[in-house]
Amino acid sequence: MTQCNKTTQTPTRKRYRREGAKWTRSGCLTCKRRRKRCDETKPCCQSCARLGLKCEGYGSMWAAPLDPSAQVFSQDRESKRRRTSTPSSPAYSHGTAEELWSSPSSPLSSNASTAPTTPSELGNTGIYSLSNEDSEDGDGQLTNSDVSRYGALTVASPMPSRVFSHLSQLETHYLQYHTELGSKLLANLESDDNPLRSLIIPRALSSSLVLKALCAVSATHFANRSRDKVEAQTAATSYYVRTLSGLQSTLAKYSAGTFPDETILAVALLCKYEIVRGSVKQWTVHLNALQKLIVARGGVGALSEDTREFVSGFYIYAYNVARISNRRQINYDRLDICNVKITKLDIYIGYAEDLIKICAQIADLPLMSHDPVALGLEIHGIDTSLRNWTHTKTQYAIPKGITEMNLARLRMVADCFRDAAYIYLHSILEQMSQRIMDPFSTAWTTLISLSRPDALQQLLDRIRITPLDEHCEYSALTFPLFIAGCESRDANDRDLILRSLSRLEANFGIGNVRRAKDMLHILWKEGDMHWLDMLEQLQWDLILA
Repeated sequence: MTQCNKTTQTPTRKRYRREGAKWTRSGCLTCKRRRKRCDETKPCCQSCARLGLKCEGYGSMWAAPLDPSAQVFSQDRESKRRRTSTPSSPAYSHGTAEELWSSPSSPLSSNASTAPTTPSELGNTGIYSLSNEDSEDGDGQLTNSDVSRYGALTVASPMPSRVFSHLSQLETHYLQYHTELGSKLLANLESDDNPLRSLIIPRALSSSLVLKALCAVSATHFANRSRDKVEAQTAATSYYVRTLSGLQSTLAKYSAGTFPDETILAVALLCKYEIVRGSVKQWTVHLNALQKLIVARGGVGALSEDTREFVSGFYIYAYNVARISNRRQINYDRLDICNVKITKLDIYIGYAEDLIKICAQIADLPLMSHDPVALGLEIHGIDTSLRNWTHTKTQYAIPKGITEMNLARLRMVADCFRDAAYIYLHSILEQMSQRIMDPFSTAWTTLISLSRPDALQQLLDRIRITPLDEHCEYSALTFPLFIAGCESRDANDRDLILRSLSRLEANFGIGNVRRAKDMLHILWKEGDMHWLDMLEQLQWDLILA
């Protein structure tokens, strides 16, 4: 009888323990740490109150939020260790990206079935030089030896709650850095539902591929803002190479068009990595790969809603800006992704969506130089679009948490893009007249509504009266400032442009701003050479996104 009672009670006791261990991702931090169910009462949950516990609230996913202004990330130099085959210089890894997407073993090539599927096989292909020590452990995370080899970061704040205990120490630090600071500086619009957090962070926690790509971006950004860059740059290079390796392995496992959204997100992050690093080579390789992957999936409509929304805005922005300075390096949009309707104010495009697309149209004008009639009609259409453009032409849904001040800054940035578009239109027509000696090209400039000097002065006046502080909307000003710099002849104007670009570089830590400054110095030193001709001569893939 006793034995029977014990038997019947056992399932009840087990069931009780299972139910008591339930918790939700949206619960309070105290319940998450205890791995208990949270009733999610605001501001303090009743579970904590009933047990006399301090409810830590719901504000941050970290046990203690990191103050973005606090200098809590410090780098501990490790003693010298045995040299491994892992690349220690960013220059090494960037020779492999093009090989990944264009080699016979590429997952996007016709013989994708032969692509290697493990890190050791990748090492044998010659695409990457990975030793056995560089391969990942079974769960796809960095091992403790990896953390010590690539330079451990110490952070003067508590470790995150147990829900993130599957991450290595190094991954934890770069993920927190991105969450609390990087995501706010690497977008052109900060909101409560910034997809660099609301989309990318959950995907990184569930996908080692996205996690590695995000850590590459985060480590690179941290290196840009750190006095001691060596360890962060080494970690960024390691994560970059591991992402390329993971992409090839992941894509080789799937038939065409069946790979997960995380694959596309990882490639988008590699584009972002190149932008943040300030690369002048091969960032368009990743952009072309992103396009190929979207095509292989059947277009952006085949992606999940949140991925589609994020990727569409990012791609439209990057692709159209690339057409300005990288026309020969990019593939033209084969699925017309750029015609996707943007309905919500995008973190990259803001109010400048139509203006960015108009600049891409201007970039294509030389293709029409053989047909003066068609060229004239296109110039007239572009001028009409610029003249009639207003902030309210397209009505966007406003993301949660956006204030009127945010919108005012976005409008100012869009106005600068409009001025820059006029300057760029004059600049392209001038280059065409120099190349083909066509008098019609010069004549068309007289019919443009806003002259180049007026557009330039208008843009510089906006910059002079605007405090370019750390509000991330201003980070989109790289392109307008660069175009203004290319066409400025006055020393005071040039000084204003350089100071403004330096402010963007210091405030946002994005390396492409530094490259834009380098380009302007070269242009001003050379004199009359057109900036597009100079880019071609230097073979730079200058990133103006």
